[in-house]
Amino acid sequence: MASQELLQRRIDAFPENCRKAGLKLTPQRSAIFSMLASTESHPTPEEVYSEIRKNTPSISLATVYKVLDLFHSRGFVRRVSTRDQVARYDAHVEPHHHLICTACGRIQDVADNAIDPAGVGVPGNTDFLVRDYEIQFHGLCGACRT
Repeated sequence: MASQELLQRRIDAFPENCRKAGLKLTPQRSAIFSMLASTESHPTPEEVYSEIRKNTPSISLATVYKVLDLFHSRGFVRRVSTRDQVARYDAHVEPHHHLICTACGRIQDVADNAIDPAGVGVPGNTDFLVRDYEIQFHGLCGACRT
């Protein structure tokens, strides 16, 4: 679980990250990023929209989709695709992996250092340079197992 201090640092760094990326800091972008940085639930665009509309009723679902795509392309958020092809978003962009419950859809972060990178790789006979990787574990969370 991310500490409140870490979450606040992500939110505080957002205006400077926008400036460095050449993006205008808008109320909609700030609200969307703050919502994502404040949750570990890996929400769908519809869940982001539902939450943001509580304080910004004029925002459209199309705007949420556009902002999420922009954030993903600029590396502000990670897109986590599930087996049912539902895009979920995560403001935790540091290297980590995911546990995905196939029953309830819950996604939980797993620290990158919890997995031995020696066991991960591509066959030696490929002409491919690995720059990053993410592992998804699919199964049942504790609540769904009981």
